[in-house]
Amino acid sequence: MLVFLRLKVPRTGKSSRMRALQLVAVLLAAVSCGNDHAPTQATVASARLPIGTNLDALNYYTPMLPTLDLMKSSDRWIPQHDGVWDSNEPVPLDADGWVTRLPGPGDGLRYTRVNLVLLYDNLASPPPDTRFVVLYTGTGTFGGGLDTTIVSSQPGRLVIRSGASKTLSLHLTETDPAGTGDYVRDIRVVREDMLPRYTAGQTFNPDLVAKLAPFTTVRFMDWMNTNEIFDTAGEPITSDAAQRAAPSLLWRHRPQVSNRQWGNRGMPVEKMVEFANLTGLNPWFNMPINASDEYVRNFAAYVRDNLRRDLKVRVELSNEVWNFAFPQSRYAEAKAIAIWGRGANWMEWYGMRAAQVGGIWNSVFREPSTGDGDPKRVIVVYNTQFGWRGLEDHGLETEHWRGSKGNRIRAADYFDEYAITGYIGGVMDQESQVAKVMSWWRDADGGYARAIAALRDDVASDLAPGYAYHAGKARQHALNLTTYESGYAETTPYSQHQNQRFTDFLANVQRRPEMQQLYTENLGAFRNAGGTLFMSFGLINTPSKWGSWAVLENINQTTSPRYRALVDWAASNNPPKAEGATAVQISDSQ
Repeated sequence: MLVFLRLKVPRTGKSSRMRALQLVAVLLAAVSCGNDHAPTQATVASARLPIGTNLDALNYYTPMLPTLDLMKSSDRWIPQHDGVWDSNEPVPLDADGWVTRLPGPGDGLRYTRVNLVLLYDNLASPPPDTRFVVLYTGTGTFGGGLDTTIVSSQPGRLVIRSGASKTLSLHLTETDPAGTGDYVRDIRVVREDMLPRYTAGQTFNPDLVAKLAPFTTVRFMDWMNTNEIFDTAGEPITSDAAQRAAPSLLWRHRPQVSNRQWGNRGMPVEKMVEFANLTGLNPWFNMPINASDEYVRNFAAYVRDNLRRDLKVRVELSNEVWNFAFPQSRYAEAKAIAIWGRGANWMEWYGMRAAQVGGIWNSVFREPSTGDGDPKRVIVVYNTQFGWRGLEDHGLETEHWRGSKGNRIRAADYFDEYAITGYIGGVMDQESQVAKVMSWWRDADGGYARAIAALRDDVASDLAPGYAYHAGKARQHALNLTTYESGYAETTPYSQHQNQRFTDFLANVQRRPEMQQLYTENLGAFRNAGGTLFMSFGLINTPSKWGSWAVLENINQTTSPRYRALVDWAASNNPPKAEGATAVQISDSQ
């Protein structure tokens, strides 16, 4: 099972609290549907702070269940034979990821079937005996995998039923037996009661759409699998050297709607635009770090031609290029060295390339890229690290970037927003804090009051001054201050990964009712610093030793203290949505 590891670089440094800015302006969004962007005069604090959210990654264990067709979040094909779960042998696939043939006599391969996991270890799995319809094209034979039963079968259609373990899996035991090229493909797996919605053309889970109703903006960073670098065949590049030398991606290399699944390679732009149009949320796209100009231009053109006209668009180059936990930083470093030589700063290349990418988007949308004041529809985002003060200057000032005539070009002139994180935490996930945290458990309340107090102090003593620092930097460059990710950031220290009690304690902290007020205090601190958009990370995911990043734990959960804080804040801060936008019912039960 793959685990999405979310690494957090600890914040460092303190500064004095910034004096409150006088509130002298109101969001233009209040009079323009779909606009959550504050006035460009960054010296003016916004009267409102709209709320957006990131979306969690697609995989077979995501409790978000984002698509009606479970194939789109399924696992890889697993080659199997009797008594062996995974023989680790090559499986021939077509360009979309469908199995073109199974081994025959003389192939020298052991596996006799391939298995596909659709749901496993998923808190949102439907109850046992739930029926699913499998539709497909081609000729072949299926079997039930794990705890799955085939109820009925006819060419092109199966009905299957989940078992007591609530898992869902299929074997493909035969494909294209006549050797005519008519292999099994275009498999779709839809819960039987949702089939009418799917056949009517719906792609996304209506329960997810409802959960998103309070927000203004949705960031597709994980849906685009931004923290991977892909080659031209759509395969992730894993070695350090290959990542540094990754090829440029052309438009034809993009994820396709026809791809078997959208979790590994990334969600197609067509479906992200469909999602934005359906929800009425302003989309935030993360361009691949190795996207060519041609790729970016075509991506922007599709969005321009197909996105609802009342929606704005945020564009960001990759994600956290400052963070060497991700391969995009190594790619940027190699590019910087290639242009400016040894000792060049990778963030300077990031700033230059982010400005170039933003300029392409502006050009496609026929909007000025600099010196125009408030952006029209395209909002170009610059991303920097919260605690690494001074790092941001490299990508904003780009002191070595020169034009064709030798003139210096400042990347900051091409940006609209300056984005940081707003994470509460880093006070219980350090090895140096383990003994102290465990001593709290002897308290009558199990240590939760002291945990909340430590987090509250983090907001006041670290986050608020940090927001003030970055607000000053944003004003200096005439940019609006936003967060790109925010939330509860405690993870289990590595030494305690086998200590389930430690993990459970951290998960329980974020379930405490006091978290609602704590979130509200963090939102207030960011707004008081002049913040113009607050993006949560993420929406729906399962707590684990890797963190409790999402505000809800599965798609069936109606609310939580953290989600409630965002919903309540949005009610008084978000501008009204266009007519026909979705509504959400919030319950006090969890």
